[in-house]
Amino acid sequence: MQARLDALAAVIERSVSVDDPDGHLLAYSSMHADADPVRVAAILSRQIAPEVSRWQDRHGIATATSAVRLPANPELGMGARVCVPIRHGGRCLGYLWLLDPGQSLDDEALALAEEAARDLAADWREDPDTLVRRLLTTGQGWERMPPQLVQVCVVIPASARRERHAIGGFVTDTHAAYLLRHPAESAPLEEGVSRGYSDPAGLDAAPESYRQALAAAHLAAADPALPGHVSWSELGVYRVLLGAADDPLAPLDGEQAHTLETYLDLGGNAQRTAARLHLHRTTLYYRLGRIAGALGADLDDGLTRLHLHLALKRRRLPPDLR
Repeated sequence: MQARLDALAAVIERSVSVDDPDGHLLAYSSMHADADPVRVAAILSRQIAPEVSRWQDRHGIATATSAVRLPANPELGMGARVCVPIRHGGRCLGYLWLLDPGQSLDDEALALAEEAARDLAADWREDPDTLVRRLLTTGQGWERMPPQLVQVCVVIPASARRERHAIGGFVTDTHAAYLLRHPAESAPLEEGVSRGYSDPAGLDAAPESYRQALAAAHLAAADPALPGHVSWSELGVYRVLLGAADDPLAPLDGEQAHTLETYLDLGGNAQRTAARLHLHRTTLYYRLGRIAGALGADLDDGLTRLHLHLALKRRRLPPDLR
């Protein structure tokens, strides 16, 4: 997609871009002198402003089958432009936009834009759900999609409601998996339904994101101590058990780590911990408060304590055993 846009922009000497029917900016060429405030804002936010979308829709782009000229709208900071719908099989896949502030694009330039739109439709011809299945399970096909930050959501059971605004997804015997743009919109809680979310990542990391979301969903379904919707970053102790390489203790200095380990070794008994460390209990509580703040953790939570205690003991292992 990016190569096609850059080639078209170079030939017609105009800024061009592609967005989807929901107003998400998918790709854009380098800016020419014709850039207006609406284009700059869309590139910065990766989103078409609602008032701009409404103005565009008023000119019938959703049902158009050929190029549509849109006049300038000074109130929106929007210059004149041309929209070429990208369609396949009667379905609108997106819109190719050409900035045209002087309204000087000729028939030859419009014909090139129509040809580019047909080529883009051919690139997108594969069903989004099929593309997402291959992307998540094999890592293949990410280069065919515009660069973006995404999350994977896995839902258990597979019969649960499909995720809204999913780029695509698929269903197995045990779960459903969806690819979402980040930040993902929170789904409503449903009785008996568990959702696991990966950490945000690029498309090239999709298989790892799928594994994260799958683990989170299965654990949310299996452990009542976890919320019904849980992300990989919230799994705590389970990340240690699953062999995640990150260190939750990284924000702590040596004294803080020693204080926390002693406190956890003694079962969270403040009196015994203060005595072991030769501290006044007020000083101990102050240190523990600073430690909790640095970690963003609730030290009264059992799973959090277990997570941190395991991480502390893991630090004591020889490097070749970690």
